[in-house]
Amino acid sequence: MNCRKTSILCLFFTCVFFVTIYVIYFNHGPPEKILSANSKTNEYLQRVLEGDGDEEVLKSARAWNSFIEAHHYVSIGDIYDSCEEDGRKWLGKTVLLPDKERGGVTSKTFLNVTFEETLADGEFFLSVSYGGKDLYENQWKFCEMEEEDEEDRWIFCPYKPGSYSWVISRKIPNYLPKGTYKATARLTNENEDVILCGFAEFVL
Repeated sequence: MNCRKTSILCLFFTCVFFVTIYVIYFNHGPPEKILSANSKTNEYLQRVLEGDGDEEVLKSARAWNSFIEAHHYVSIGDIYDSCEEDGRKWLGKTVLLPDKERGGVTSKTFLNVTFEETLADGEFFLSVSYGGKDLYENQWKFCEMEEEDEEDRWIFCPYKPGSYSWVISRKIPNYLPKGTYKATARLTNENEDVILCGFAEFVL
């Protein structure tokens, strides 16, 4: 009888332990709470809107800022035509949305870009940090980085000179631990010139 009670107590405390771990490290709370925690101001955007930048930079800032405000989106990332802060123009935005089907949140990236020359190949670089520490880093041949079903693909090389638009949704896994995540991505062409440069930061 005592052995049975001991087993039940051990099972109970084990369950309490795992529930506590889940609540402390993995329970992100409702999507509304996550969105609220990620409502922040982009300092570079504010400087540009206040007149710190040339006309083309200001035009791109106003256009994307109006887009975000019109749809009441929570922005967590920006895509530019350069990795250098001064004088870079906005090409896109990444926002956070509630995932009504699977729970949690989903990221959605909107991107408008004009290629001046044919893009037949290039390199895509990605680095992610969590809590201020490096978490993941990798690079791929841009035209070979997707292995999804044909209907889900968004990369179709080569790209002839012209304007292109993409909307890309990605589920943010519910199993990720709480904390601050930062990501940096860039795309270079065959000559190693930077074509796109993106920065994102979000809190779970």
